[in-house]
Amino acid sequence: MDKGENVSLKDEVRILLENKKFETLAEMAIGKQRVVRYLFSFLYSTDDLLHWRAAEALGAVAGRQGSNNSDSGRNIPRRLIWSLMEESGATAWPAPEALGAVVSSRISVYPDLAPIALSFIEDPVLSRGVLWSARKIAEKRPDLIAESIPKVMELLDSADATLRGHAAWALGAMRAVEARPALEKMTGDAGSLVVYETGELVETTVGELAKSSLKELLRA
Repeated sequence: MDKGENVSLKDEVRILLENKKFETLAEMAIGKQRVVRYLFSFLYSTDDLLHWRAAEALGAVAGRQGSNNSDSGRNIPRRLIWSLMEESGATAWPAPEALGAVVSSRISVYPDLAPIALSFIEDPVLSRGVLWSARKIAEKRPDLIAESIPKVMELLDSADATLRGHAAWALGAMRAVEARPALEKMTGDAGSLVVYETGELVETTVGELAKSSLKELLRA
């Protein structure tokens, strides 16, 4: 395999990420294992949108692999968990959101990984990704991470608007009715942040996310 072909494939992966072709990447990864290598490379990108899309794409790939009930479907989450367990937060910072994307992509295959994804919530470097993962997992199976509700609620008091907002956002999907009083107090919080949703980075405020979660909790 010459170097030019490797570069060409990496460029193709980047273009597909830029166009949010996550299922195309999942299909491509079946026959080209280098696709996964390049997705891990983009996971560490300083381009925040590219980073988040790489995380979502890894979820799509693992979901496709997990659908065949083979052990290969565990390779991506194993690598992510190893990164979280063995490396410092400064190096493992992108792993939580990728792990959350993996679990939520095929919740019936990876339910045992949901509590693991939430177990790193107290690491300040990893908290944002863990909270985003809590949101995504809870959209499918809130019961799997219900025990983490108290830890998520603690972050409603964070001085960091990004953490406050992600915590407020997660609690709605987690059906955390006990968080209603705290969320009601946050509806006027003008702290700004960016959240990753449907393949895009969306600018919002803590207050808007609190209001959104309160609406979800009315249906809980």
